[in-house]
Amino acid sequence: MSIKVRNTTRYLLTEQLKMTGWSVLALFAVFGVLPLLFALITGNIRQYSPLGNFADLSLGALFFMLIFIVGALTYDNFKLFIQNGISRQTYFQARVLALLMLSGFFVIINAIYYYGIHAPYLHWSTNAALMKTAYSMYGYALGSHIWLNLLASLFFNWIFYIGVGLTGMACGTLLALFGKWAKTILIIATPIIGVLIIWVLIVIMTRNQSNYNYTGLENFFKFIVGYPSHGEAKNGYLNPIMPFITMLIGCGIIGSLAYLFNRKLRIRN
Repeated sequence: MSIKVRNTTRYLLTEQLKMTGWSVLALFAVFGVLPLLFALITGNIRQYSPLGNFADLSLGALFFMLIFIVGALTYDNFKLFIQNGISRQTYFQARVLALLMLSGFFVIINAIYYYGIHAPYLHWSTNAALMKTAYSMYGYALGSHIWLNLLASLFFNWIFYIGVGLTGMACGTLLALFGKWAKTILIIATPIIGVLIIWVLIVIMTRNQSNYNYTGLENFFKFIVGYPSHGEAKNGYLNPIMPFITMLIGCGIIGSLAYLFNRKLRIRN
């Protein structure tokens, strides 16, 4: 790793951690201070539980939003680095490295909070807590070794966060290619067009249920989710290999798009 890449990565990661810190403090205020004020105003201070409010923080949702937002913030840092002699290639490499480290940090902090605070507060065992996560479909894929399954779930979450961050990078870099008005139109029009496309697809599929055969599509989705080719699919025993491969391929595709958009970036007058 070159000195420029290392220094650029350090700067980006420092700024991202600062944003994370302020966001977590805001979350503490929402879930801690506001309920306390409400309890004082309504005279229900005896029912106020600081630990209960702290144990119900939605760190996973916060980190999900943050990793996308951090990835989407593109132009200001690009302008700063280009004006200080940092190339597009170096900037992109530093962004990817910062994303890898930040997403790993988020996974570790969220796991410590979820399994160390949230689960014990609700009297869940480690296994019970694991089976209430998005990884529950694969919770027993590695047998009864809870710590192996737990590590696999953390790796699963890490890849997912990386994919979300790369998606943010691709979207943010694409928007940075356009001017203010074009960017506003894209932000407003894209969700509307997406909703219309989904609505049209639903209408077509609903009206032609008897004419269309969706068996192939269903089998494809079952394959990438990890359903067994033979026998009954049981929750917790699906094969996580295909979801891992699918997410890695998705990260490669969306990362390539982000890289192509990054090569087109220019400083606007």
